[in-house]
Amino acid sequence: MQTKAIQETPTRLMTLDELRSTVLPLFLTPIPCSATLRRWFNVAKIPRLKSNPCAMRGGGPVRYSVAHVENYFKKHARVSK
Repeated sequence: MQTKAIQETPTRLMTLDELRSTVLPLFLTPIPCSATLRRWFNVAKIPRLKSNPCAMRGGGPVRYSVAHVENYFKKHARVSK
């Protein structure tokens, strides 16, 4: 059985859309909707960052720690044949 080598991405933080297009296809097919991923990441306590967390509304896009997302899916993803 051959598996693709998972290469660590040099980016430290990515938005959910960036994760869905670059990192998550290595682990999941099909990729769940953003709401589901957001719930999974909240339950797993994956660190996230907003560009302006003190803003009354908005504050910019939420960025998630890529290393923590990769580690989460390395531990929880099942390898299919």
